[in-house]
Order: sequence, then structure tokens, then C-alpha cells
Amino acid sequence: MALTKLDRTSDGIADLYRASYYLAKKSKKTGILLLLKSKKILGKRLTLDVNRIVKKDTLKSSHDYYFWAEKILDEFKRLKNNLSSN
Repeated sequence: MALTKLDRTSDGIADLYRASYYLAKKSKKTGILLLLKSKKILGKRLTLDVNRIVKKDTLKSSHDYYFWAEKILDEFKRLKNNLSSN
């Protein structure tokens, strides 16, 4: 199954990609909101520790933003590949 506009799971996976993008652009508020939205939709399928990212102290430097954006992007790729293989 591929990503589609009408599928809620696909929307959650796409929100991960968007969260990664906004965190890489250092837009913390938007990135976190999209990450939480994705967590709500995907639930236990999301293996990323979202609560750890959302903490106030987590995103301090540019390196932190890029690190977590990359981790979220890895999770996006994993979920997208799992969706495509089903």
C-alpha cells in the first residue's frame, strides 16, 4: 500500500516528514505540533520517543534540531517502507 491522501495512517506518516522539515528549519512550535499530531494518529506504530523530543531542554542548539530532524526522518522512512511492503 502506498501513501494516499485519503488514508489516516498516510497522513500521520506525512506529518512525520513535515515535523522533520520544520525542526530542521528550527521552527520548534510547528515541528512539535506536527510530531504530536503524528503520534496521536500512529500510536504504537511510532517507535520514536516523542516525549523525549517534546521536553523543553531537548532542543537547545542547532545540532539538536538537526539531530532530531534526522531521527524523525528515519522513522518516516521506516514507516513508509513498511506501509509500501504491505
